[in-house]
Amino acid sequence: MTTSPETESFLSAVEQYSRKKFRYRNEIGVLIEIAEHSGRRPLLDDLTFYSKFATHASRILKSAGHGSTETVKLSAEFQDAIEKISTILRVLVKDADPETRDLVIPRFASLSPEGLGLLLALCEELSWVKNYTLDAGRAHR
Repeated sequence: MTTSPETESFLSAVEQYSRKKFRYRNEIGVLIEIAEHSGRRPLLDDLTFYSKFATHASRILKSAGHGSTETVKLSAEFQDAIEKISTILRVLVKDADPETRDLVIPRFASLSPEGLGLLLALCEELSWVKNYTLDAGRAHR
């Protein structure tokens, strides 16, 4: 699936705003396109919200540890957010062509140890989208 010029412009604005380059630009662009064209924009908003939460929670858990008494609740919330993100990704691409589904599902929604690492990297980049839309006060288009 190719992304529209509007989506490409949006992604460029996010990169400029965050002063970082997307590693998963194509994947994020595809998710934006799917959400826009399928009427699932609220799912994309949920995805960026949970991605921002998971990114911050992961950093806290890495520094404090998953098993500490201070992070037990956060660890459970983190796990819940990861499961929601995986579900949202599956729902967003369920009606997409097989190539698009294969771009997302095996890599980011498997929740295997390797898949979790990839998912967290994607979440970090989706958090840039969330920050841009919040801080810049702009919609996705």
